[in-house]
Amino acid sequence: RNGQKDVIKSFVQNYDTLVLKQTGGGKSLCYALPSVIATGITVVFSPLKALVDDQVLELIKVGIPCGGLYASTAQPIWYQRKVFQEIACGLTRVIITTPEKFKFNVGFRQMLEQIGISRGIRFVIDEAHCI
Repeated sequence: RNGQKDVIKSFVQNYDTLVLKQTGGGKSLCYALPSVIATGITVVFSPLKALVDDQVLELIKVGIPCGGLYASTAQPIWYQRKVFQEIACGLTRVIITTPEKFKFNVGFRQMLEQIGISRGIRFVIDEAHCI
């Protein structure tokens, strides 16, 4: 779609990149494809649990290793531990999370900091109201 190639190239080269597209405009491909071909991990901030779950399922369907974490007691601890282990081992390339999970989970932030130092990290804000 219009502009995706330039955005993906910019993202892979680790440039700060702003993408403004409507719903269904192809934003997900702009961060999903680089996460597969570049090193490191991509952390995507999404505002709602339902959106996190939907995005995780869509990426897994197309073969992109992905996990979702949110600051909800509805998400089982065993699942969160599994996602943390997959991130630490390098199996998961995209993590979709809520801003609250990032803000309130110190262990999560520390793990991402270590990954950022050793492998590199990219941040994506999927919805502007997450800022």
